[in-house]
Amino acid sequence: MKNLILDIKYYLLFLLFVLCAFFLYLNFGINFDKNYAPEIIADASFRDQIILNEVKDEKIFEGSLSKKIKVDKNDTLIKILGSNEVESKFIKALIKTKGSEKLANIKTGDFIEISFSEKKIPEEIFVTRNGLKGILAEFENNTYTIKNHERIPEVIERFASVTINESLYQSALKEGMPDSVIMDLVFIFGWDIDFVFDIRSGDSFEILYEEYFYKGEKIKNGDIKAARFKRGKKVFSAIRFFSKASQTKEYFSTRGENVKKAFLRTPVEFSYISSHYNLNRKHPVLNKIRAHTGVDYAAPTGTPVRSTSSGTVSFIGNKGGYGKLIEIKHSEDYSTRYAHLSKFSPRLSNGSKVEQGETIGYVGQTGLATGPHLHYEFRVSGNHTNPLTVKLPDAKPIPEVEKQEFLNHAIKMINRLDELFLKFYAQT
Repeated sequence: MKNLILDIKYYLLFLLFVLCAFFLYLNFGINFDKNYAPEIIADASFRDQIILNEVKDEKIFEGSLSKKIKVDKNDTLIKILGSNEVESKFIKALIKTKGSEKLANIKTGDFIEISFSEKKIPEEIFVTRNGLKGILAEFENNTYTIKNHERIPEVIERFASVTINESLYQSALKEGMPDSVIMDLVFIFGWDIDFVFDIRSGDSFEILYEEYFYKGEKIKNGDIKAARFKRGKKVFSAIRFFSKASQTKEYFSTRGENVKKAFLRTPVEFSYISSHYNLNRKHPVLNKIRAHTGVDYAAPTGTPVRSTSSGTVSFIGNKGGYGKLIEIKHSEDYSTRYAHLSKFSPRLSNGSKVEQGETIGYVGQTGLATGPHLHYEFRVSGNHTNPLTVKLPDAKPIPEVEKQEFLNHAIKMINRLDELFLKFYAQT
């Protein structure tokens, strides 16, 4: 019994010791906070100097300090700001600011970036399409200023080495290449390589391209700087070069030859060729022999159709069995036709100028057509020719005055590809 009483006494003493230690801890914590309070208050006082008088007593903003909103159809600037925690007094101040009409002229697909202070003040409102160029509203000295603004991004080099086992697209995706860079690669080499029929398992390529970042966030994919494609025993190279003489950016082989031709080989991303150039073909609708003076590319309705070269629209509208048709005159010798379209690019009319690769319409099955496809014709001096076999004219080479500068640059880029290629395989 005596031992039990002693145990209870010791337990009570221990409990008393723990409670004392707990209260001492609490007092120490309170004193710690009090010691640092003046610094926090001073900082808050400084911030109060740059905000509107009526928000001096505003609570510290507990939400995100930045927001990025994509503009949808029927969105307005006021609607977006109001639904993203921007108070009406700031919206009113923004509307009254000179240049606010630029900021309010938002379009579907634009982005609105809002940066808040800790007191919920929308200090920056940036309307942009690509994340780099846009209209910026800055809040300072109790007022907004609105101006055109361009951010300076950080440019990062990326390298990829891809061996094609499935399609080029799927193989490139597995190596982490972005969609847009894959399509740029196809576009660059598309004059020399038919990526539908010419590609074989085991073909490979190395590519050096750019990515743009701002404050650690990827803004967009940049240009391909250099690429090398190996198809069997053939090697195709493309080096980006800025010509001071022509003020253009183009891609050239290591010998200084322009990798592109004056014409794209195909005007559309297609599933398969449903009908070849054949002057003795039986028409599938009319059921009689009727020359097929072009190539039919089967593709889903709505697939974009590109102009294969720069030129002027000489006809746009409905034309008998062609359905919705666009004809483009590229020079005295060359013209092309794009038929059975579902619709045209809204900006086009007779006499409109178009650039190579520009979307001019969309695949359909208007006119005499049994299914959605593009009928494409290529004429030389007014005569029909086979678009698949016609020798395409070359684009301009490197200007002679810049030839040596380019060759030095090309050697540097090829050496860079070799260096990165060796590093890549050393790590695998």
